[in-house]
Amino acid sequence: MNFLLHRHLAARDLGSVAAGAGAMLPDLWRMADRRVRPSRAAERPAALPPRLAEVLAGIDHHVALDRWFHAAPVFVEGERRLAEALRGASLGAPRLGLFAHVLWEMCLDGALLRRTGLAPALEALRAGLAAVDGAPGETAASIHHFLRRAPSPAGAPADAPSPAGALADRAAFEARLRRIYDELARGPWIAGYQDGAGLALRLAGVRSRFGMPPFTPEQHDRLAALLDGLAGAADAAVDDILRTAPLGTGQYRVAQLRP
Repeated sequence: MNFLLHRHLAARDLGSVAAGAGAMLPDLWRMADRRVRPSRAAERPAALPPRLAEVLAGIDHHVALDRWFHAAPVFVEGERRLAEALRGASLGAPRLGLFAHVLWEMCLDGALLRRTGLAPALEALRAGLAAVDGAPGETAASIHHFLRRAPSPAGAPADAPSPAGALADRAAFEARLRRIYDELARGPWIAGYQDGAGLALRLAGVRSRFGMPPFTPEQHDRLAALLDGLAGAADAAVDDILRTAPLGTGQYRVAQLRP
């Protein structure tokens, strides 16, 4: 869920707006359909159009960065601190601690926005979405999912649980992804990451997808205050990540985008 940080680092490391947007796609795909995700076994054509090559390099960057990121002390310690704060706050919201991971990721995106400014981040986000819109993004999804997954069993109800490796419904996936693109480009979605109130609202939306009730006004206000209290830790964590993320070398750019 820290797609803004992924976009920023991939664009920086690969020198490409399209690669930056490609690095967001794994998170955006999962929002549209949790079955669609990067595949290590994805088969790619021998000759790739330049824009598609950049998008696929961004996806690879996301996967490689996640392997480091989710084991790095800067992330693990921040998630632990947030989980402890949620438990200690006794907000009364069911299973709140289960969302510490995704909430910390959103906190880091908020810290990045405070660092770069909302307007430049939104401009870069819109440029990236335009770069992957249409054929580049659609082909990337085909390579990683739609050309290699098995269809759901014939006659299965639409709401039946999907077997592991099942093929997502392409039309429904594309429609959801389009709504996500449009909503991101509007601005309020990512603007909400900048402070505790906005983060609490975004978390309520995530929880609703799992059938959990909305926060009460008191729960929302208390959670917002807790998250505002952790803003300094998130700011320091992002400074650390931008300084120490291991893919900030020219080698990754050459290896991924060489013609």
